[in-house]
Amino acid sequence: MKDEHLDYLFKSLKHHPSPYIICELDGSIRWINLAAEYIFRTEDISELELKRINLEDNKTSEDLIAKSYSTPVEIKLRNIDFFMKTRVHVIPSEASEDFILVEVLCNSRIGLEALRQTISCIEYDRIDLAYQKQFDLKTGKVTGVEALLRLRDEEGQIIPNDVIIPEIEGESLFSLVVKSSLEKLKEIFAIKSKIGLDNATIYLNVSAHTIMHPKFSSIFSNFVNEMGFKDNEFGLEVTETAELSDTQRAGANLQKLKDSGIKIALDDFGAGYASLKYVKDLPLDVIKLDKHFTNGLDDKSTAKLISFVVEVCNSLSLEMIGEGIETEDQKEQMLEIGCAIGQGFLMHKPEFIESLKN
Repeated sequence: MKDEHLDYLFKSLKHHPSPYIICELDGSIRWINLAAEYIFRTEDISELELKRINLEDNKTSEDLIAKSYSTPVEIKLRNIDFFMKTRVHVIPSEASEDFILVEVLCNSRIGLEALRQTISCIEYDRIDLAYQKQFDLKTGKVTGVEALLRLRDEEGQIIPNDVIIPEIEGESLFSLVVKSSLEKLKEIFAIKSKIGLDNATIYLNVSAHTIMHPKFSSIFSNFVNEMGFKDNEFGLEVTETAELSDTQRAGANLQKLKDSGIKIALDDFGAGYASLKYVKDLPLDVIKLDKHFTNGLDDKSTAKLISFVVEVCNSLSLEMIGEGIETEDQKEQMLEIGCAIGQGFLMHKPEFIESLKN
């Protein structure tokens, strides 16, 4: 393609809201627009590399006319590698040098900012965990600890999870967030005995999207093998942030981890898409009752619903944890209904690792 044609294309896409990358058929990057510079924080295109593009075979340039398709593209950005959802446009040229226009798929300006923040948090180690204890409501004994994901901005301030997580958890990029979380989680296991949590299960939240990730089982199996956990020392809390597209596959993935000694909990029971279906199809050990039920304990119908969940847990030999307990009355009501374990601000507010040490 002639240089003047490329110049025209560059000018037309420079201010386009979607991130665009123009490269040769071998992946060599020729140019990126302002939106791509923004999310990747690049000052020079040499900081960015397209490692893998799945091109469909075509015989002639004519075959490439109007040819575009969605495909994940592997990107290397300085020191990290990840996949992003893209739409690839193969642009035929009258000359011999056909080229590729890679559009990073993003639904909104908010989504674009979430991608930018996430990439930055991964690259500059700004992924943290806060910890909230779970208690036996009768004895006050700590039975478990939930590790809560926290992302920090450039100033070290916490970015609200609901601003970022819903936008990026369906991205392959989120697997790097999970891996970074596991590295951070090693800190609490290193001091677990010293701070009186020897017999407590340490849980990490994973989303429905994460469970369906192709490398989900291997990521966590490798972590368990590396750490040498005892049974039930480590657990996963499956959060119903999205409906599982294949509960059979998700169940098989979780069963592998359960067989290796990981405790499996269903978080936010009653607030998501298909709670009872998940109880039937997933290999669960624990059900965590959503805090909205706790807040409505004074309502007779809510109390009856919780009693029903208690019956389900008892019949299936599942542990039950009531979330969001903030008052003594709620604690007593949970005990009366039959929920023996609880979590909430009344007993413990989330703390970072340094506070737990003291």
